[in-house]
Amino acid sequence: MRRILQTKSHLNRIFRGAEGRDRGDLVFILLFVVFAFFYYHNFLDKGPLNVHMWRQTDCLSLTLNYAEGAKFFQPEMHIQLADNYTSGKTAGEFPVMYYIVGKLWQVFGQSYLLYRSFYLLILFAGTWAFYRSLKILFRDGFWAVFMALLLFTSPVYVDYGVSFLTDVPAFAFVLIALCFLVKYKQKKKLLLFFISMAFFALAGLIKVSSLIAFVFLFLIFLLERLPVRTLGNRKLFDRPGYELTGFFLVVLVIFSWYYYAHLYNDEHGLKYTFNDIYPIWIMKKGEIGDMLRQAWNFPVLVFFSRPVVYLLLLLGVVNLFLRKKMPLLAYLANILIIAGSVIYFILWAPLMGVHDYYYTALLILFVGVFIPFLWVVREHYPALFKNKVLKIFLGVFLLYNFLYCYDVMQLKTFAEKGRFPLVGDHYFIGLMKYTNTKVKGKWMRYADMKPYLKEVGVGKGDKVISLPDRSFNITLYLMDRKGWTNREKYHKREDIDKLIGKGAKYLFLSDPALLKEPFLSPFLSDSAGYYKGIRIYRLTPGMDTVR
Repeated sequence: MRRILQTKSHLNRIFRGAEGRDRGDLVFILLFVVFAFFYYHNFLDKGPLNVHMWRQTDCLSLTLNYAEGAKFFQPEMHIQLADNYTSGKTAGEFPVMYYIVGKLWQVFGQSYLLYRSFYLLILFAGTWAFYRSLKILFRDGFWAVFMALLLFTSPVYVDYGVSFLTDVPAFAFVLIALCFLVKYKQKKKLLLFFISMAFFALAGLIKVSSLIAFVFLFLIFLLERLPVRTLGNRKLFDRPGYELTGFFLVVLVIFSWYYYAHLYNDEHGLKYTFNDIYPIWIMKKGEIGDMLRQAWNFPVLVFFSRPVVYLLLLLGVVNLFLRKKMPLLAYLANILIIAGSVIYFILWAPLMGVHDYYYTALLILFVGVFIPFLWVVREHYPALFKNKVLKIFLGVFLLYNFLYCYDVMQLKTFAEKGRFPLVGDHYFIGLMKYTNTKVKGKWMRYADMKPYLKEVGVGKGDKVISLPDRSFNITLYLMDRKGWTNREKYHKREDIDKLIGKGAKYLFLSDPALLKEPFLSPFLSDSAGYYKGIRIYRLTPGMDTVR
């Protein structure tokens, strides 16, 4: 009878546990959907918005060219600077994301909703993987839901998670890789380890800067060969032959692609993105201070709310004094991931003052700092770990950060007016409002112009010159015409003659000041149209000789 009762009690615990797991999963999914609805309800079907139109349209240009038939290993853009000004062939990060969306566009038509929704699925998968990892590590539904959703209040994670850039998808793949690594340690199945390495490889292929966690794990692997036990009396990596093979394959695959991209760009003569470092030591002394001030008043506000940033800084220091209370692996995670993030910042410092999407790679700090501290709380302060008052407070804190992120998302999409007290930085708010107004008034007219171009006879296959656009692809992509922008700073009549010789049929001018430029005056005799301040002129070979 006692055995029957014990068995019944054991089964009750199992079913209660299963119900708890299901309930935690349901709560996470429900809250993720609610958060996502408020963040994204009004712009998933919209094109590039707010800052970094340059980078967004580069990604979109690659995607559209894939949709129109470009081969996978021959990525190309709208701007025709490659192959002696006759093509747009150029490579940067591994183009698998652009290729997949391009093929979807071939089937369903060009759709920003499809593009952003595809990225949203990847964002959910990464956040879900982080949630599952936390649940395995801490066996507590509340903390898993709270931590995963707190990550989902990072504006840079939320914004670029459905943008056209690959930074957040790369970080999501890192979170998935870490989840499979946790499961590998739990279940001892080599297949799980190699799946983890495959996701690390994918992350590094599309954004090599996302691999701070991978480098950390490889250092742990080397340390355990000394031998050092990093998990109490155990090791994280205890099958070194297979594991070294996995690490090696990741590096080999990533190196192979970037070597190929280097050869491809050399062959065609066009490079559109940094595949190299851009370090702090090239900056002048005064520029460093300006960069840090810019970073604090713009990208850092998009990284997380100020309270979360301060909490990360505080816990990063506190963890240094908790060596005896956490496994060596957790202690080194705090130190090495912080060190890796600092090195990353130094190596790309000139870009960190305004390029908020560069901060996506630093989201690994959220993992490397918070998890070791939470481990100490669970193991040494269980009453605090389970405290209901603390959980209520953290629920309110999560709500605050959700509202903060919601405000930032309004500023990063359409807001041109209004007050945003949770953000509270007048420089940032002013910059975002100004940028939204600029995008709406300056750039979107090019996208709106596409039907008009057909009316005036500018065919889709006609190559154009678009001035004074200094980017690679903004205006060219938005009006879906290949050709040339002012990226090369044209200033001589011979420059325009050269482009006419390469096939330019139309000249687009959106700045009235250009009408007074002597080098352009010979090409302004044959007007083809006018649209919202954009003047269109027909170009024919030898027209500059006609006076």
